[in-house]
Amino acid sequence: MATSPGADGGMLPPDLSAHWYNADDFAPGEPWRAFDPARTALVLVDLINWQVDPSGPSIAAIRAAGHPERADYLLARFADTIGPNLERLLPAARRAGVRVVHARLASRHPDYADIVPALRPYVKAAGARDGSLAAMPIAEVGDEPRDLSVVKSGSGAFGGTELDFLLRREGIDTILYAGVVTTACVLLSVAAGFDLGYRQYLVADCTGTLSARDQEDAERLIGNYLAEIVTAADAVAAMEKQFHAL
Repeated sequence: MATSPGADGGMLPPDLSAHWYNADDFAPGEPWRAFDPARTALVLVDLINWQVDPSGPSIAAIRAAGHPERADYLLARFADTIGPNLERLLPAARRAGVRVVHARLASRHPDYADIVPALRPYVKAAGARDGSLAAMPIAEVGDEPRDLSVVKSGSGAFGGTELDFLLRREGIDTILYAGVVTTACVLLSVAAGFDLGYRQYLVADCTGTLSARDQEDAERLIGNYLAEIVTAADAVAAMEKQFHAL
């Protein structure tokens, strides 16, 4: 089982850590205590064609910037780790009633004016308009009829989207995160979700960035108190336990 740096409650004295990770009743060593798939969403951050496809514009831009090794690292991590683990996680999540959400960086404006300035040239060069092939979920995650989809204009899944509204309307108070990249769009999604009060988990082996060091740093920062660090196997086991208990 993956562990979070703050999961032992050591960041605060025991009498002050009862709600660590925004849990209702935090208990060190029991990350799935009170876990309820029916009140949970699995947010897939930027698992879309233009971001992850080996021949897509995002990977091409990394190479053009003189960092082919970083592009190669992300592609290898997706092929060897993220992809296979998503193949296990997503069917289990959908079967257990977890709401799958596609959080997609794309534009709804003809001039891409809705995208934050730093990312606007990047999104425009990719032709990532909402409804385009570039902005669609990758084949490995699919887009099932009961999935939700939000279009984000910046890094995080909550800023400028209706995600918080949609989740609260369903009574969802817990979020699992997967996607790319862990040091940027995933990190900022988790940070925003924390401040909105969600109980959160980072499915670490379903996330990726541009180097092993970046991934380690992101997991350390997130695991301190924003979200518990878990594996896909952990999450699947928790979902199946609850599913079979029904």
